[in-house]
Amino acid sequence: MYITLAELPLTPPFDGEALWAYLEARTVAGVEDIDGVRYRRAVHLAHGPGILELHRPEPDAPGLHATVHLSDPADQADAVAILRRTADLDRDPAEVLEGLGSHPWLGPLVRARPGLRAPQHPGGFEVALRAILAQQVSLAAARTHTARLVRAVGTPLPEADGGLTHLFPTPAQVAAIDTDDDVLTVLAMPAGRRRAVLALAQAVLDGLDLDVLDLGGGICADEVEAGLLAVPGIGPWTAQYVRMRALGDPDAYCGTDLVLRRTAEGLSGAPADPRGTEFAPWRTYAAHHLWRHAQLEAR
Repeated sequence: MYITLAELPLTPPFDGEALWAYLEARTVAGVEDIDGVRYRRAVHLAHGPGILELHRPEPDAPGLHATVHLSDPADQADAVAILRRTADLDRDPAEVLEGLGSHPWLGPLVRARPGLRAPQHPGGFEVALRAILAQQVSLAAARTHTARLVRAVGTPLPEADGGLTHLFPTPAQVAAIDTDDDVLTVLAMPAGRRRAVLALAQAVLDGLDLDVLDLGGGICADEVEAGLLAVPGIGPWTAQYVRMRALGDPDAYCGTDLVLRRTAEGLSGAPADPRGTEFAPWRTYAAHHLWRHAQLEAR
C-alpha cells in the first residue's frame, strides 16, 4: 500500500477540540476509529480502498497533519480532498463571523468560537444512510445500527488495520439485503426505517446522484434534495442533513432537530423558526454553533 504524509493548510482560527468532539460522537466501528491523537477511516477510492488519518491539531497550528494509505498513488488528490472536507478546511471563518457575529443572540456564540467548522463525510450515500439510521434515536444507537450494517454487508478490507476492518456499504450491497431474515437481523429497527434504508439504496441504483467525491462535478443541491424527498421515508431533516454533510452547503438547516430547536428557543426566548431564515446564508454554521453550545452545556 502506498503511504504518504500530507500537510493540510487552513485559515485560522480552527476549533480542533470541537472537531474531535464531533468525530468521537459519530465514529462507526469497522469503518472509523479515533483516539486522542488520530482519527482514521477506510474509504472507497477510484483505484481501490484507502485509509485516511487525520492527526489531532495543535492549538494555533497553521494546518493539520494527515497520513494517507492508498492502493494507488493516483488517488492522492481525492484522498486529500476528503480529509479537507472532513475538517471543513476550505471555509474562511472570517466569512461566517461577518455573517453571524452580529446576530442578537447567536452572535455571542459565534464570537466566542470563531473557529468552529462544519465537518462532512466522504459520500452522499453514506451521509443519507447514516441520517436515516439516526432518525429518532440517540447518536450511540445510530452508531450501533450503522456498525452492524457495516459488518454484515460492507466489503472487508484486504487486511484489517487495527479497528478498521470494512469499507462502508455500497448502494448495491444494501439493496441486496433481500430476505426477511436478513433484513430483520441486519436492520433491527422499526419497519418504516428499514423500508427507507432499502428505498434509498434502490433510488441510488436507479439514478439518484449522491456521488460528491468529484468536487468539481457540478452536482445541484436542490436536485439532490428533491430526489431524496421523493424516496419513501426520507423527509426534510434528512435532506437538509445531506446538503450539510455531503454537499458542503453552508446554508442548510435541520430545523426540526429537537436539540437545535430547544437550544434556539432557550437562547432567543421565542419559538424557533424551523427554517432558520434569520441565519441565512450561513444556516449550516448557525446550526453547528447551536449544537456545540448544547453539547457544552450538557457537560
